[in-house]
Amino acid sequence: MKFLRWLLLVPVAFLAILIAIANRQPVTFSLDPFNPLEPALGLTMPLALIVILAMFVGILIGGFASWRQSRAKAQARATPILPASNRLPVAQD
Repeated sequence: MKFLRWLLLVPVAFLAILIAIANRQPVTFSLDPFNPLEPALGLTMPLALIVILAMFVGILIGGFASWRQSRAKAQARATPILPASNRLPVAQD
């Protein structure tokens, strides 16, 4: 499993470095969809920085989601299932 991780990690990291080197020009990152030429909220930064920040945010969101899922599974395993005799009766119409 570690070999597969390194097999994928090294080419992706190398590709990210190449993209960062090739895209050093400043671009305007605009959060205003109605006026893209003069945005109310926009930042000028290198494109590589935008790509790296987007990957970092994606990694954080994925890690948080994975942590929440594993925590929910652990709680489900720790919660005992009551036998049928200890359950409350169901109201029927």
